Amino acid sequence: MIIQDIDEAIKKVVFEDDQVAFEKIYKGYYTRLFRLALSVVKSEDLANEVYDDVMLNVWQKRKNLADVNNFTVYLYVSVKNASLRQLSKLGKISYIRIDEDFDIQDTTPTMQEEMMSLELLAIINQSIAELSPQCKQVFKLVKEDGLKYREVAEILNVSVKNVEYHMGNALRKISENISNSKKPVAQNAFKSIMFN
Repeated sequence: MIIQDIDEAIKKVVFEDDQVAFEKIYKGYYTRLFRLALSVVKSEDLANEVYDDVMLNVWQKRKNLADVNNFTVYLYVSVKNASLRQLSKLGKISYIRIDEDFDIQDTTPTMQEEMMSLELLAIINQSIAELSPQCKQVFKLVKEDGLKYREVAEILNVSVKNVEYHMGNALRKISENISNSKKPVAQNAFKSIMFN
């Protein structure tokens, strides 16, 4: 969903109680926020429940959405907090491993991604698997979900410097693994993906 579409849908929801616009918002954010909830609660049923609860709350408090500066960050923080509350209810909050089984998901392949070799994808996924849970989460939010460092910092309740640190570590690890593979195709594809 494009930012203009989101803004327009939010206006319709806030000022016209438009259920069709709300459904667009619901569907537009589902995949990303379901994965975020799943990375915390580790259960598809609970992740769906968390997402549905958050979106129900958004609908019930839709008149307040006009006061929200960044709707995307608002939803991410809401899902993260609701997921943590769900774990707390279950007594499983002592240690959270976020996105333990992280893999790059190819939801909308571009021409470059289609040309990328399976070897490169395997190298990148292996590199990501070796990152710390916090580093994986930062990488996912920036590279897969397309959020800005400032937005990721707000969502995770850390400093922008902390986000920069984790992204630097992630990119360095991936770069080292690709450089060590000695495959020119992989190295060129990495440059086009990571620095665009």
